[in-house]
Amino acid sequence: MDTTHQLDPAPLEAVGRAAGASGTAEAALLLAAAGVPVFPCAQGSTRPLLPSGPRTASSDPDRVASWWSRYPTTNLAIPTGTASGLDVVEVYADRNRSGVSALRLAMRAGLLPRPGLAISTPTGGLHLVFPHPPEATQSSWDAPRSGLSFHGDGGHILLPPSLVLHADGVVARPQVVGPGDARTGPVNAVTLRRLVDPATARDRQLSLAPSDTVPPGHRPLRTTDPRPTPAGAQPAFPADGPRRRPNEVVSL
Repeated sequence: MDTTHQLDPAPLEAVGRAAGASGTAEAALLLAAAGVPVFPCAQGSTRPLLPSGPRTASSDPDRVASWWSRYPTTNLAIPTGTASGLDVVEVYADRNRSGVSALRLAMRAGLLPRPGLAISTPTGGLHLVFPHPPEATQSSWDAPRSGLSFHGDGGHILLPPSLVLHADGVVARPQVVGPGDARTGPVNAVTLRRLVDPATARDRQLSLAPSDTVPPGHRPLRTTDPRPTPAGAQPAFPADGPRRRPNEVVSL
């Protein structure tokens, strides 16, 4: 069923406006005013500042103002998925450009519309932002071999105008790159993973399938995912990896 007409454009629009703010405090309040929950991350880092991380995210203006009054130089993050109304496909900045190849494959298959926003990451990759489908749950996943990951329910991303200080002293920041498509649609995270990471998707499906050979009253055995990834986990990039966005993707 086509749900494009049911999608709420407000979260995407709010992120676009907040990216032009003079600081993270202003950006956080702009997002909160639009109903997008935010939470602070440590200065110069992607690490949540508060113990509960994304679970503490709030769109209450007073609470948000209190956080940034106490920690005025912190970074800004939002939870992805149902909480914010935004899903994100991340393209890794790897040397062999596997993420770009997987992205092109998904686009040719008609599984990935033009993003509502494209944000370069401090590691040189991209966050492609899409509206979250209404009344749906899409869990986050990481498919390192494909060069892609998905930030949905249980995930979070850093937003402009945050900045990240790398171990070598280089300062980088997420930035909106290229025009977005306000008419974009949602991403089917399950179908996308089946395409770009078929082996893991198949193993996960098998692990969830009931066994016909288990005696009544016993729990079915489940096959273990060979590469389990915690929901919301940030992908690991090589310390000496390139810190530039993949130019092929910016033109989307």
